This record gives sequence, C-alpha cells and structure tokens, in this order.
Amino acid sequence: SHAAFTMPGIAGVILTFGMAVDSNVLVYERMREEMLKGADLKRAVRLGYDKALSAIVDGNVTNLIVCVVLYYTGSPEIRGFAITMGIGVVSTLFACLVISRFIYDVLLAVGMRKSSMLPMAIPFVQKILTPSINWLRLRYIFFIFSIGYVTMGFGFIFYEGSRMLDNEFLGGTQVTVQFKADPSAPEGSDARLTMKRIEVSDAVTGIGRQAPEGSQLRLLTGAEVFPINPQDDGVTSDRFTIKTLATDADAVTQAIVGVFADKLETKPPLEFRAAEVQDVRRAPVFDFDRPTLGDNIDMPSIRDNMPEYIGGVAVVMSDLEPPPTLESLRARLDMMRETQDFADTLGRQRDVRVLEGTESAVKSAVMVVVDPEVSRARRTEEVAQREWNLVREALTSSSTPASVHNFSPAIAATFQANAIAASVLSFIFIGIYIWIRFKTPRYALAAVIAVVHDVVTVLGLIALAEFLYENEATHNFAVAIGLLPFKIDLNLIAALLTIAGYSLNDTVVIMDRIRENRGKNPYASSQIINDSINQTFSRTLITGGTTMLSCLILYIYGGEGMRAFAFSLFAGLIVGTYSSVAVAAPIVWSRKQQRSFDDVAAAPATY
Repeated sequence: SHAAFTMPGIAGVILTFGMAVDSNVLVYERMREEMLKGADLKRAVRLGYDKALSAIVDGNVTNLIVCVVLYYTGSPEIRGFAITMGIGVVSTLFACLVISRFIYDVLLAVGMRKSSMLPMAIPFVQKILTPSINWLRLRYIFFIFSIGYVTMGFGFIFYEGSRMLDNEFLGGTQVTVQFKADPSAPEGSDARLTMKRIEVSDAVTGIGRQAPEGSQLRLLTGAEVFPINPQDDGVTSDRFTIKTLATDADAVTQAIVGVFADKLETKPPLEFRAAEVQDVRRAPVFDFDRPTLGDNIDMPSIRDNMPEYIGGVAVVMSDLEPPPTLESLRARLDMMRETQDFADTLGRQRDVRVLEGTESAVKSAVMVVVDPEVSRARRTEEVAQREWNLVREALTSSSTPASVHNFSPAIAATFQANAIAASVLSFIFIGIYIWIRFKTPRYALAAVIAVVHDVVTVLGLIALAEFLYENEATHNFAVAIGLLPFKIDLNLIAALLTIAGYSLNDTVVIMDRIRENRGKNPYASSQIINDSINQTFSRTLITGGTTMLSCLILYIYGGEGMRAFAFSLFAGLIVGTYSSVAVAAPIVWSRKQQRSFDDVAAAPATY
C-alpha cells in the first residue's frame, strides 16, 4: 500500500527520538551512580545496563501497547503514527541494549578504563541533579494545584465545545485561497494582493446570508477564516483558509471563488488532442519500457535519457490551446494531484517535458510517471488510467489557486469513534500491563491517572489558546506570543498520543525505581518514594529539557502549519514531567501501608 510521511508519522519519529535519548540517559545515569560508589568502568557499565533494563523495557512496552491498539483502531494517518512509533520502539531497544553495549564492550576490550561525566567533574551540577526533597510532604499542594488547573481546563473545553474540533471530526469543507500577484507592484516583485481577515470573513459570511433557505451555502454564515503566514499585524495575508460545516464542496468552492474572482488568478481550460477520450487504451498513453523517452512515445527525435522511469507510463498532451507555460502546466497537474480525488498519487515520481514549442509557450508535452509499488501487470489500471484521468481533469477544467478538502459527516463520525476507542483501549491495556508488572493495581491507577491528567490539561490549554485568540481584548497578546485558534484534527491527535507516550515513559521510570528500592517489601514507604524521585530527577531533567528545547524551537521557527503540534507537545512535555513527580508518585504511596511499615520497623526483633 502507499505510505505518505504525514504529521502523525513525524510525531512518531519525534517520540522515537525521545525514547532513544531516554534509554541511553537511563543507562548513563545508572553508570554514574555506580562510579560514584567507587566501581570501576567495566563494573559500572555492566551494572548500568543491568539496572536500567527493567525501566527501559517497561517504558518501551507500554508505548508498544499503544502502537498495537492504534494500528487496529486508528484511521490511516494514525495508523502511520503507530507503525512509525512501533518500528522506533523495537529499533530503540535493539540500538540501546545491543549496539550501544557492544560499543562499550569494544572500548573496554581495547583498553578504555576511565570515563567521566559533567556532574562528576563539577560538584555543583551533581548537587543540582541529585536533590534531597521531601516530595510527599508537598503532595497536597500538588493535588490542589493540579485539580485547580484541570478544572479550569475542563471549563475552557466546555466553553469552546465543538468549536475546538476541526472538519475532520465534524464534517464539512476546507478551502484555501491564494491571491494573485499585485499588478501595481514593480516588475520582478513577488508581492501579492492582500486582505485583512475581517474583510475575508465578511465576504464569506455575506455569501451565506444571501443564499436561499435550505441551501448548504447558508452554513457559510458560521465559517471560520484563518490567515496563513500573515504580516506583522497577524491578520493581513495573501492566503487564507476557510472552514465551514457545509459538505457540498463544489458549491462552496464556486461561491468562494466567485466572491474573490478579482483577486484570484483564474486559469482558463485548455484544449488538447484526445481530450474527450476516457478509456486509456484509446488515449495517447504509452508504457515506458525503454530508457530513451522518444523510443517509448513513437518520437525517435526525442533523445532524453530517462532510465529511472522504466516500468512507468508516459502521457502525451498534443496541440495544447492556448499554449501554456511549462511552469503553469506543471502547476495545474500538481494542483490536481493535491486534491482529494488524486491525493493517493502524490508519492509517485514524475516529470513533465516539452515536446514541441518552448517553455514559455508549450504546444505539446509529455508527463512521465512511475510507481515502483505497482507491478507491470497492474500498470494499465492503477497508473495509466489514473494519470490519464488526472491530466484530463487538470487541463479541461478552469483552474484557480484554491485547494479544497472535503470531510463527510460519516467519515467525521468514524474518526471520532476511532479516536475514543483507541484512547480507552490504550488506557485499559496499559493499566493491565502495569498491574501485572508491578503486582498491584495502585501503580496502574497512578500511571493511567497521570496520563489522563496530562491529556486533559493540554486540551484545556488548546481551548484557552482559542479563547485568547478569538477574544478581542486578548487577541493582540495571543498573536504576539504566536497563539492561533488551534483545532483538534488528526495531527493534534498524534501530538496528544505522543504526550501520552512520553508521560507513560516518565512515570514508569520513577515507578520502576520505587519497585527496585522497595525490594521484597510489599509496599513502598514515604522515604522510598522520595528517594526514588530524587534518584531519577537527573534523568527527568535531561530527557525532558532536551525534548522541550526541540519543541520550543519547532514552535518558534516551524511555521504555522507546525505550531499547533509544537504547542501541544511543548505543553504536554512540561505537564507530563510534572505529573510523573507530583501526581503519579504520590498516588503510589498509601498512608495505611505507611503505618504498617512503621509498625513493622518499630517492632522488637525476635530470635
């Protein structure tokens, strides 16, 4: 099947990076502990890997459980996240436990006997990374603080309601319009016509107000308008995305193109030979089986050497009227390929060459396409016919610089159901695994509560960002710090899943140390829990700090398309790190068990 590298896939890669870094940090921190106790390097390496093994395995297995659930319940995009993260989990385990260990064994074998780390060289750093804080004494402050902002988050979520959801979860149509070059700009300038967001919004809602009763266009009165890459004021741009709950994509597109006709560069339809032919077997479409272009299309004078397209097809477009430029011809074909009907062809290798005329006035051209995943036996149906349909649609219809995405209510409902099912099943299976692994339901409850706490908090912050952006009194402040009316779509779901994975891993690391320090005791005392948090504090700072820095850079410099993802991930990393220490770990502790522990400790020894 075809696989595109989408934002959910990138999210899987980011979480893989975080897990890979964390696995090695766990080993290094254990090695440092052993060296501080006086162990030589060889013994420190052996004990470091042995003691870090359970935390590494538990953290990765919990993420692997999420991968399996998402693969069987998620949409194709989320399934891509699951596959990417699943491969990352397995490769991370192998790289850390096998390859890194092998490198250390080689270095030890060739004579390496000493190693140092920054905390060992600078005592002040060591002191920061190994605090002596009584975390449980602060638990009530933590709980009150967490309950307070989670409650506020729920308030903002309920206030925004379905407005937080994107078209993918509600159904509807999304149209992105690009205005044409400014005719009054100096020659050679790339300046385009611009509008303010309120002007675009008024024009779009005007379509809805003038539409007849019962028309889908009436829904445009509630359309949302977002400037893309706006100027410094945050509202003026030459490109806008318009989202509406109307599902008649053709009617919405025609209406929007019509109202902005004077600002859009509309390209008229083209005529070309055989444009009326529908069956590819009667069309000028040729199998590409020889390296020279002309030998495949019965034009021996064309000697372009293109061996990389062997196994593909060549589509000839002859007698083009009016003759387009090569650039505009390619733009037409690429724009059609990006539409919903032909999006599955985006991954195909392709090129367009001039056969007759010049690049500024093309009389005849050929598009060469190859799809390595399609066998030659299926080439006619799956490549030739699809590409011929694409060419006919792209050239014979009027073209405007507007991309359209349509989401039916049925598909939106399916997305919602899949997202809910994936979340619930993931929580259940993770809870069962941790229950079995730690032999008590308290640990499972702590891990699941921490994850839910983190996801709800991030959702509340997303709702808060939308509130600040839409409120006139806080709009300028929101724009100044880069906030947008973030919507919950599949990309944001991927970010939430990444947050859940990171939070789980962080929590499991602390709980694993609690289990180790607890030893054969049936429960953990307050001292054990405090010591465990303090002992893993350096790992928490290093892993969380490096990942947060990456997300902050992505938020600032990644552009608006990445900003919702980066914002959610950055906020989730902060709250996930906090919840592991302040929410999950205190839940593991029990006052009743502490009294039993104290009673046993105070009882006189018997012989």
